[in-house]
Amino acid sequence: MKFDLLGLQIDSPYVHPQVENFRPPSWPPPPDWAPILDAEGNPVCRYSDSIWPLDVWAGKPLKLNFGDGKTRKGSTQIDPANANILRQCVAWFMYGTRGCRTAASLDDKLTTIKPLFAVCSRERILASDLMRFDAVIDQVAAQLPPSSFYKAVSILHDLLNARDYLGFCLLNQDGLARLAKLRPDHEKEQTSYIPPRIWVYQLKRLRECLLDYAQYQERVEDCFRFCVSAYARNAGSLNAALTLRDGEYETPFRNKKTTRSVTYHGPFKLTADRFGITELLERWTGPFSGDAGEKQIRKLSQYLDLVSKVGLAYLLNFSLMRVSEGFSLRSDCLLIEHDQKFGDIPMLVGETTKTDPDAHARWPVSKSAQLAIDAMKHIAALRMFCARERGSLGITEKDENNPYLVSYQYEPWSNSKHKPYGTRPAEWSYKNVLSSFPLLLDSAQLTITAEDLRIARLITPTLDQEIFKIGAVWPFAWHQLRRTGAVNMQNSGLVDDSSLQLQLKHHSRAMTLYYGRNHSRLALNEETRTLYLKTMYQEQARALSAVSAPHFVSPLGEARKAAIVNLISAKDATALIKSIKRGEVSARSIRTGFCFNARPCPYGGIDSITHCLGGEDGKGCPDLLLDVSRAGDITWYEKAVDAQLAVVHRDSPRFRALQSEKHSIEKYYAHVQAKNC
Repeated sequence: MKFDLLGLQIDSPYVHPQVENFRPPSWPPPPDWAPILDAEGNPVCRYSDSIWPLDVWAGKPLKLNFGDGKTRKGSTQIDPANANILRQCVAWFMYGTRGCRTAASLDDKLTTIKPLFAVCSRERILASDLMRFDAVIDQVAAQLPPSSFYKAVSILHDLLNARDYLGFCLLNQDGLARLAKLRPDHEKEQTSYIPPRIWVYQLKRLRECLLDYAQYQERVEDCFRFCVSAYARNAGSLNAALTLRDGEYETPFRNKKTTRSVTYHGPFKLTADRFGITELLERWTGPFSGDAGEKQIRKLSQYLDLVSKVGLAYLLNFSLMRVSEGFSLRSDCLLIEHDQKFGDIPMLVGETTKTDPDAHARWPVSKSAQLAIDAMKHIAALRMFCARERGSLGITEKDENNPYLVSYQYEPWSNSKHKPYGTRPAEWSYKNVLSSFPLLLDSAQLTITAEDLRIARLITPTLDQEIFKIGAVWPFAWHQLRRTGAVNMQNSGLVDDSSLQLQLKHHSRAMTLYYGRNHSRLALNEETRTLYLKTMYQEQARALSAVSAPHFVSPLGEARKAAIVNLISAKDATALIKSIKRGEVSARSIRTGFCFNARPCPYGGIDSITHCLGGEDGKGCPDLLLDVSRAGDITWYEKAVDAQLAVVHRDSPRFRALQSEKHSIEKYYAHVQAKNC
């Protein structure tokens, strides 16, 4: 192991590279080594002790109990061999690449996976051998608390990724899939999955709104600053315009004659016309009313609010963030990390207080997030220009240089109550955003069709039939964006990854690397990773249970499909789901269907389908089941191939590869046509 990668990451004044417990001297740590030191640097326990006191880090009494010491009657007991494995796991939680930042999170991780070690001790097996005993995995699933079940799956997934460092593995991929399938019935109603047609529509409209703002940004800023100056001139200063009450000075947008001391500009619509933004404001917030004077200028603030909310919604669609986490983002939240294989990968950096509090958590996002951040940052800067003139908002130098992306209305004509800048605005629901700005989304486009409902129920069987029904308007909520984003990132087959990339420029494969394969050494948001991993195992089980359906075909014929299905359900060919529960099968979704090759494939089936379909002469891969229902997605892919063929040099290897890809697409269509005949 590279010990220079290990370091204690607990957020405490007593933790720094000079203390003796900052890194273990070897791996696993020696039995007599001290993992915890008190405030004076004295050892409070040895690595081999059954209890580790964390009081110095927690600021209160808190102990890690590994269960191999003296225990009270009824307490969890773990044999010494399994306790040693558990200690090594906890040491990894402290010193590994995703080290805990608080004592509470360290205790939480131990508590979450401790039942696994208790079951192994009771069954007299080593936890490192658990993957060999399906019946014991079933017992572990029954012992894990329902409320923290998927947290345990996420932690076990992290330990699987660290197996080369740890020297052992608790559960491999198949074992985790089996465990996930045995989840207890904890969530009575699962978060709704937004059908692809509706999800894509709302995302396109959000993007159109942001693109409009980018086009008119300079005009909006010029108009905003002109209006602020007009208020400041009539009030005597900007501070006076912000602090004086209504009626204490003459406001500028009235239909009166200008005097030596007061300037009037007529109704605000005249100013909007002058700066060329009238059509923009009316397109997104509706026509100007007949009211003359001050009330018209509020449409400018209304529009700025809309763009800020649209920007937040756009980021939530791609990042899997909670709305509360989105509210914590500041103007410098976009971080670009370079990966040697995938190039630049954008990430949002912000504060999270869920599970493991962290002021610098990361969320991978689409490259198009830059569009939303630029718009929100521009509006935040305009409003900071006004806010900093007020002396009662508690604005710091950090706030002024790096404003929150979401802020109050601080412009002089706003009726908004000016709360301290550090007090975040109340979170709006997505439903309220859409009702406040009815021109943002067309309700006709959001009306649920039979196909929308079929897909939504396939992913979320517990949908409320009184709310989600044909002819009803889809009821949006922020948490649906998290659920939908996680499912889409899994390339479920309902929303093909490549199609979304074409339509939305969504680099979800890079995001999958980060969330699913622990690709990054940065501290990704823990709860978001748990959501992603939970969805990953759910989608694998859901998709496998459907492969016996008629729309799955083998390029080698029905006999080969039957053989694959028989392999999946070795004892019961009519119930694939039973094989999934036994953890006997695994598969992965590819562009044209599912691949049942358990070994790594050099061709992948994602970037190219040529080898899957057999190239120029072959019949096709024997481990492939084609999904003929993906014809629409393949059509999108064909358009992308055609676009590349039009610009690639005809004598190049790339052109020949694209021609092979085109030929394979035609072979896919032939299978679809044969199935539909």
